Amino acid sequence: MEKRGKTEKISVTLPRELAGEIKSLVSQGEVSAFFAEALEHYLAFRRQKNALAKGFGVWKQDKHPELVTARDTGAYVRSIREDKERLARLGGSRGG
Repeated sequence: MEKRGKTEKISVTLPRELAGEIKSLVSQGEVSAFFAEALEHYLAFRRQKNALAKGFGVWKQDKHPELVTARDTGAYVRSIREDKERLARLGGSRGG
């Protein structure tokens, strides 16, 4: 977990069972770090979920008939991942 500078103390109320499970897994001195790490992961998940929701349906079927089915989309993604010229332009390489 990366340090974010200044900290702020907040009070959070949790269901007793959840609090007990956290206490059984994490030592008392590590609870804040545990929550910070867990929340960083959850916030990243929520940002990704929101981005996917905003982007859903952007590529319309009439404009991209080659990507109508999940199989079509999978083939397209595989072709991008296997495009060595594209990878070279991006400065990356894929190990296998």
